[in-house]
Amino acid sequence: MTGRALTVSLAALSHTGRRACNEDAFGYWQGADCLVAALCDGAGGHGGGQAASRAAVTHVLEAFALHPEVSLNALQRLVRGANDAVVAQQVAGTLTADMRTTIVVLLLDLHGGTALWAHAGDSRLYRWHDARLLGRTRDQSLEQHLRDAGLRASAAAAGQLTSALGSPEGFDFEVLETPQLLASGDALLLCSDGLWSAFDDAEMARSVIGCSGVQAWLDRLEAGVQRADRSDQDNYSALGIWCAAG
Repeated sequence: MTGRALTVSLAALSHTGRRACNEDAFGYWQGADCLVAALCDGAGGHGGGQAASRAAVTHVLEAFALHPEVSLNALQRLVRGANDAVVAQQVAGTLTADMRTTIVVLLLDLHGGTALWAHAGDSRLYRWHDARLLGRTRDQSLEQHLRDAGLRASAAAAGQLTSALGSPEGFDFEVLETPQLLASGDALLLCSDGLWSAFDDAEMARSVIGCSGVQAWLDRLEAGVQRADRSDQDNYSALGIWCAAG
């Protein structure tokens, strides 16, 4: 696959919402010709979510920086290693004993203009080109499974994950096996469910239209969450990436 070199602009946001603490974590590392980005959401209902999300993001960034490689094998190693990092910090008899976190990881080859991504749980990656939404990751959640089966998802199903990092016995994650060729005008968004759940599908698809830059886009998304003014607003975080010709 032959592509064209890209440059990227990034912006991020992360807020506690109406929760006591922020259990989301995110970060990125950029080398001379590649980039890794990761976002995690400490799973509700499990103590130590903040520690789990930070452990997973830290592992992904540090491991990639040591061996910057944009490949399917490298991506799978990073996600499995993040799970091991969470498990390694679990301590019996404490809040961390059964801690869990979602994850979404993006690898970008800036020289070749290709991308790979993977996720576990319901943190998402969206992709646009010239303000047209091309798609997003599929949630690993009870709600998504019910919808796939043609059943109505009840309120009780909301937020119930079917996979997450933190299991010593292993876990399921979805990975993009074929590198995607990006182009100038592409926009990518990694976000937690506290953000995307504030928008319906049409609103999210339109969110990038007319924005002057990546920071203006993130400001618009944040304003949308605040406008929703939900009494149970979860932590919400996002990392936006705009691509231009290198």
